[in-house]
Amino acid sequence: MLKLMKYEFRKTMFSKMILLVITAAAEIAYLIGVFFEWEKALGIGIAGLVFCALIGITYIGIDSLLVFHKDLNTKQSYMLFLTPRNSYQVLGAKVLENGISIFLAGVFFAVLAAVDATVGILYIGGLKEFLDIVKQVASSISININIAPGELLLGFFTALASWLMMIVTGDLAIVLSATVFAGKKFSGLVSFLLYLLLGWGSGVLLDHLPEVRDANLQLAMIIAGAFVISAVMYGIAGWIMERKLSV
Repeated sequence: MLKLMKYEFRKTMFSKMILLVITAAAEIAYLIGVFFEWEKALGIGIAGLVFCALIGITYIGIDSLLVFHKDLNTKQSYMLFLTPRNSYQVLGAKVLENGISIFLAGVFFAVLAAVDATVGILYIGGLKEFLDIVKQVASSISININIAPGELLLGFFTALASWLMMIVTGDLAIVLSATVFAGKKFSGLVSFLLYLLLGWGSGVLLDHLPEVRDANLQLAMIIAGAFVISAVMYGIAGWIMERKLSV
């Protein structure tokens, strides 16, 4: 399993390196803005880092789906399915690699945000002054910062869990498409339509979770629900690959 995960990580390494380069450029702009009290550079840095965190993590998942679609519909990974591993292990390696990549990317940006906030507080002259500047910059780029730290942390993990659920849903859609429309030119479109349908169904299930007054508990329930749906989707996709898929 570890060898399979290592193989999957190598296939998506290029996109991760591009994300790191763009993040480094945004970080440099942010630090220049802090050290030289240059508001324009600070705004560019904050906007760039937010963009990298949101779009970058999203693309990590999309890249995984694109690679999986090629694996099932082209000969680029034919040997992968000839290894002494069952379909559950092959799919599990892909899901685990992507899940770990998304989690580590999320933690990386969270730690980077904490470090940047600390640097900003130390060099700008205190927490209040730093937050005032950040809110001023954020308002100029339409970002609202009025969330309690606890809700922010749970919201962060909720976003990661929800996105992982959508990635596993996408894997299931690709497997369903490959079993019925293998080798067809429009298999990609079918995968996308199935993804939308399954994603809508997953969203409906999460919307029907019991409502509670405690916002933190509600977010925790959403995280748990997302993991349960992900596990079910993975089981279905693995079963189809094991019984129905021919590569």
